Amino acid sequence: MSASQHSISPKTNGTEPALSAINLLQRDLDSGLFKALSEPTRQRIVSVLLQHGRLSIMQIKAYFPQDRSVVSRHLKFLRECGLVICTQEGRYSYYELSGSEIMRKLQSILGHMQILMRNYYPEQWASFEKQQGEQLAA
Repeated sequence: MSASQHSISPKTNGTEPALSAINLLQRDLDSGLFKALSEPTRQRIVSVLLQHGRLSIMQIKAYFPQDRSVVSRHLKFLRECGLVICTQEGRYSYYELSGSEIMRKLQSILGHMQILMRNYYPEQWASFEKQQGEQLAA
C-alpha cells in the first residue's frame, strides 16, 4: 500500500517545518521511485543504463531473456516515474537515465529526513552528525 493510503499521524509536538516535511516525505516516498527500483528487471535496466549510458531498446533487450515487449513495458514505467528519458531519432528510441531527476528525488527525501531527525530524534541526529564529521576528518 502506498504512503498516501496509510498516512502516518505526525507527532503533535512537531514544528511547522517538521509537519510539512512529513507530508512532503510521504509524497516523495509515494512518487514511484522505490516502486520502480523494487522490481528486479527495472533494477537491471537501471544498472545497464548506468554502465553503458544511452542505448536503444534493442541494445537494452540484449541484456535480458524476456521479450522486447516486457523490457519495453518496464522502460515505460521507468519513464513515467521520471527515472529514464526517452529520445526519438528517426524510427529509433534511445533511453538514458535521468540523473538530475533521480538526484532531485533523493535529495528531497534526504532533506525532509534531516528535518524530521532534528525535530523528532535529536539524539540520533547528533550521533549521525558526529559520525559524518569523523568520516570527513579521516
